[in-house]
Amino acid sequence: MTTQIVKLTTPPSSLKKVTKFFTRIYDSFVEARQLQAAMETAHYLKSNNSDYRHMSYGDIVNKIMSDINKKERE
Repeated sequence: MTTQIVKLTTPPSSLKKVTKFFTRIYDSFVEARQLQAAMETAHYLKSNNSDYRHMSYGDIVNKIMSDINKKERE
């Protein structure tokens, strides 16, 4: 009796597509949670810190998100 060994060097293209699909979904969830945290932080800063009272919520959120994106690129 012989045993047949199959060695896969690269995954099939359909597996790559499925992996890429789930990776994109995961990235979307992560980005949504980052945005939610930035909005909550902006709300807290605007209501409790006098340095941020003159800024709009959108400006604070954009500043926080741009800092997050800079750290991800490094």
